[in-house]
This record gives sequence, C-alpha cells and structure tokens, in this order.
Amino acid sequence: MKFRSTILALGAAALLAAPAAQALELKLSISPPPQTPWGKFVIRIAEKVKTASGGTLTIKNYFNDQLAGNEQNTIRQIVRGRVDLGAHSNTGISLVAPEFGLLATPFLWKDLAEADCVADKHLLPVYEGLLRKGGVVPLTWMEVGNQIVFAKKQIKTPADLAGLKLRTAPTPTDTIYMKVAGANSIPLGTAESMPALKTGVVQAATWPAVYGIAVGYHKVAPFVTVTNHSHQLGGVVISKKVWDGLNKQQQGWLLTAHESVGFLRKAVRGAEAALLGKIAKGGATVYRPNAAEMKAWRAKAPAAQAQIIKDFGGQSAEVWKRLQAARKACAA
Repeated sequence: MKFRSTILALGAAALLAAPAAQALELKLSISPPPQTPWGKFVIRIAEKVKTASGGTLTIKNYFNDQLAGNEQNTIRQIVRGRVDLGAHSNTGISLVAPEFGLLATPFLWKDLAEADCVADKHLLPVYEGLLRKGGVVPLTWMEVGNQIVFAKKQIKTPADLAGLKLRTAPTPTDTIYMKVAGANSIPLGTAESMPALKTGVVQAATWPAVYGIAVGYHKVAPFVTVTNHSHQLGGVVISKKVWDGLNKQQQGWLLTAHESVGFLRKAVRGAEAALLGKIAKGGATVYRPNAAEMKAWRAKAPAAQAQIIKDFGGQSAEVWKRLQAARKACAA
C-alpha cells in the first residue's frame, strides 16, 4: 500500500463530501522555529489546508513548543485532545507508539532511496493501527534528517566516545546505540539539552544535522562528526479525539499535508550539505569519517539493534520483521 495513493484516494472521496458546517481553527505545535525547513513545512501545510477549504478550516502554527514547553509534553496533550495537531520527531511519536522508534534504529537503511521507498509505499499499514491505538492519527510522515554528533572534542570513531557524557535523544534507539558505542549516554529532551551542554553536564550531543546547526549546537560543541548513524523520520499527527470530531471533508483537507513531503525532503537534505559547509567555513571542525572509521560505527549497530527491539517491547519484533520485508520489497 502506498501512503500517497491511499491518502489521495481518501482525500478525493472526502473532498466530495458535504461541506463543513462552520469555520474551524486547529492548533499545531512544532519544536523548530519558523525559519527552519520544518517551520516552512508546517506553514506550507497550513496554507494548503486554508486554500483547499476556502478558509473554513485553518491551522494556527505554534513554534518552539509554545503550547506545552517541550515535545514530550506536547504529544501527551495531543493524545488528550488539548492540542489538536503536532509535527513531531521520531522521539515524540514513539512516546505514543514505541514501535515507531524502530525507524530511527542506527544504520537501519541501506541509503536514503531505500528509506524513502519504505516510507512512501509501506509504512502506513505498518504503523497506522499502532498510532491510532496510541491516540493519534497520522496525516503524513516528516523528514527530520540524519543524526550526527556535536562535541567539545574531536570524535572520529566509537573509541573516542569512551566515558564521554553524551546527550542522546530520550529514546532507546539513540541512547542504546551510543552506549554500545562506548559513551555514557544521557537522554535529554529538547529544552534541557543546550543548558546541559553549556554547563558541562554533558560534553557532546547527538542531533539531526539541520536542527542542531539551526539552534546553534556547533557554537557550544564545535567538533562536528558526520556519522549519519540514524535517519530520522517523524510525522504530522492529529489527536484521534479531534479527528473523530471532524467530518469527512475536513479530514480530506487535512490529508493534503502529504503533498508537502517532497518539499521537506529536498529542503532538509539540501540544508544539511549547505549548513555543514557554512559552519566549517565559520570555524567549526566538521569531520566526515573515512570508510574504515564508518565500518567501526556500523559494527556497533547489530548489538544495539537487538537491545533496541527488546527494549521497545510491544509489537517491536513483528514490526521489525515487517520493516525488513519492506526493505526487500523496495530492493526488488
């Protein structure tokens, strides 16, 4: 099943339904600021929904986690129906469906083409039921980018992580992998991470490249290692309580969010290369591990993957099998 074809079919049917009874504004929360690719992504989504609905359904975007303070609190408020929508990282969504976190498993994908193929053609049937059970409905997937390391000292291989206090995303995928690689993993949320780095609670941090640079991690931890150890995929989700209260036409307007997936992929991937080049010229040390060094990073993945599947529990073993089957289908 293809996400795009499924969404288009549902959207087309919904757009033919009876018109909405009255104008409605929904609140969308997102962590990044408006000038980032993700900020522009949700602005674009809001514009498309407004156009499709003729202004009878609108989305008001709240940036920098204004509504609940951090991503973790926000996703919980979405489940309760107190916040309508959210554009969330893998970390955020995995709080309501832990198995979603498997998508961020280090070195899961052969390359970006494989990751895109699986996202576009196979993820909806794998995750929609789990997400609905967790209290949210997926509108579209969201490119977050490649995870890299920002540090106060040079990091070339896992050996350089020995004993290092390293901020990781508060999810097993990042935390377990970096622990297996040798670091003293300290999981921290978005709001807590920069203060921890500035005060020396941690000496390094993992972040998606674009987000990390956009908020200035390279200024505090100027040794940047392009490990690309995890491809981060998040999503735009709506509270199931809110979704169930909408009519088919309103739901169809919201499903136009998927039309902006290509825009975000291009923006994030282009920004990664441009920003890494920019900070290198600005004085940061940007290090790209050579083939032998990347082999050392990859060698830590199998042991971490086994622990990650066990840690997530639930239906993780079955979901992992389905993800591997999807990879094979994309390779055929």
